[in-house]
Amino acid sequence: MIEVKNVVKHYKKKKVLQDISFQAKQGECVAIVGRNGCGKSTLLQIMAGVLKADSGEIRYYGQKAQGKAFRKFCGYVPQENPLMEELTVLDNLKLWGAVKSGETEAIIKQFHLADILKMPVAKLSGGMKRRLAIACACFNWPPVLLLDEPTTALDLYYKENIHEFLAQYRKLNGIILMTTHDEEEIQNADRCLIMTEGRMKELSKDQINMQEIYQYIKAN
Repeated sequence: MIEVKNVVKHYKKKKVLQDISFQAKQGECVAIVGRNGCGKSTLLQIMAGVLKADSGEIRYYGQKAQGKAFRKFCGYVPQENPLMEELTVLDNLKLWGAVKSGETEAIIKQFHLADILKMPVAKLSGGMKRRLAIACACFNWPPVLLLDEPTTALDLYYKENIHEFLAQYRKLNGIILMTTHDEEEIQNADRCLIMTEGRMKELSKDQINMQEIYQYIKAN
């Protein structure tokens, strides 16, 4: 279970996150939506331990998120490319913890990486890099995945492939927090968090209506 309590973050004089609080349970997918610059990515960065909140608290399965706890509980895919461009696909996988095991082979097969293992990341398309970044984050099956627009740059086939993997991950009680502009991903989520000017409105599954979400974001 994830517990986020009263998280606040400033950039100079601007309050980017204003008392953000919510929970997420095992097997849930929570979609985080809003305009660019509304604080979505900042929230995920804090939850992944990349940034430090000015105040507030995050707990993963009852344990306060600090130090090694972030690496223990979270697989994180940022919006920008986190990969080492000069290394091959295989070397990047090793860097993120891949070893010769059945799990490694399963991840390579799941994300269709077998044919590009020896290619330098610099030569990959944007979609290939995205698949690789998600694959790296999924090694050791962390209980929480923090995904910042995970299907950006993917074609329809590979987007569906990622969606199938995430559905399987949820069935195994994994928790997903995902920033997204994709209507299908929002509608398939268990809950939706709408971010506007650093504040948050939470919608349950039966409250998710795309037209109303657009109107709310436009009005705020």
